[in-house]
Amino acid sequence: MDIATLVMTAVVLRCGNVREAARQLGRAPSTLSAAVKRFERSIAAPLLNRVGAASFLTLEARRMLDEIEAAADIAMGMIAPDRAGDAARAFCAECDVSLTALQRVALVAETGSVRRAARIIRLGQPQLARQIARVEDELGSVLFHRSRIGVTPTPAGQLLVTSLAELEKTMQRLSRRARERFRSTNATIRLGAVMPLGHESNVARLLAFLVAAWQRDRPTQPLFVTNGTAEDLLTGLKDKRCDVALIDSDTIPADVSSRALVRSKLVVVGAREVLGDQPDVMQVLRQQPLALPSRRTGLGQAAHKLLAQLLPQAEIDALTITEIDSIPIIANLMLDFGFVSVLPESALVSFDARLVALPVDPGLELILSLVWVQTEGARRGARSILAALRNYAPATPAAAMMVNSD
Repeated sequence: MDIATLVMTAVVLRCGNVREAARQLGRAPSTLSAAVKRFERSIAAPLLNRVGAASFLTLEARRMLDEIEAAADIAMGMIAPDRAGDAARAFCAECDVSLTALQRVALVAETGSVRRAARIIRLGQPQLARQIARVEDELGSVLFHRSRIGVTPTPAGQLLVTSLAELEKTMQRLSRRARERFRSTNATIRLGAVMPLGHESNVARLLAFLVAAWQRDRPTQPLFVTNGTAEDLLTGLKDKRCDVALIDSDTIPADVSSRALVRSKLVVVGAREVLGDQPDVMQVLRQQPLALPSRRTGLGQAAHKLLAQLLPQAEIDALTITEIDSIPIIANLMLDFGFVSVLPESALVSFDARLVALPVDPGLELILSLVWVQTEGARRGARSILAALRNYAPATPAAAMMVNSD
């Protein structure tokens, strides 16, 4: 870590983007972008989301902004005490002096001797003397009065020593949080899951059971749960954004391991006044507009598979189908606008009582499966999740549990 990297990073975060910071400092955007990347590596935390040529602060950057700016202010007061504001930032952004070099300056001041300091850090005396001279040249200040009996710090040298102690405390806080994040990240099991259809749905109940069991049995190992479509989650497994995923698709890549957990029959769902007392499923599908999840979801794939099982392709092509990846919107379309949908029978528990289901024969089941890639960490995570779910039972008779922890 060097002073220029710290100050350039602070300016980027304060401006909110690289280009504006580069304009203020009169530096190339690539130089500032490289500085932020170095700082990110040193604290093990992402600070910028990069999308093409644009960049945006992460939530972590916003949380750490005050502390990073405080460190930069200390550094500017130490390196450029006679400058203020933009002048101090511009000067320090070009100051190629590492914290290690400054720590060696402080050690020389503490021991009062270049020779003794060199012996302590096991560095040649001429090499240490040259490093101090280089720091003085970069700062444009003399840091030591030199004599035959040793060295004593000048006012500029004493300011550096005092300020460096404060800067080190701030950087240690940032580094300590980085180490904690690193340990937490290494221990965390990242589980991706399809979006629950409601708070009483199989997915919602299963995840709640899992999180409670995990907290009880593994309080020191974090479990991070995120949601997405089946397609997103399978992609997340491949690019290591998640270790294990809970998906509702029967299209599982050959290089991914899986374990079926819960199955539920698919039914045609609609408002009671639309479906009537003794409705004909085929007639309902042909006459009513359909609201289905997209094919990026396992449920959407299963719904289209069911349609293909019930109707010839020519009739499917003639249907009015709207794809929406939002179950609440689909529910409102069914309640208020005469749409029908294809959903798991178990999902009706969490829906409005005005919605009813039509059984479909021959039927098709939606299966929730736990999937993971073939790495040791992912296999351990999958085994741990399956063990935690060993005693889980679906709350609805329409769903069947298939899991064991073998």
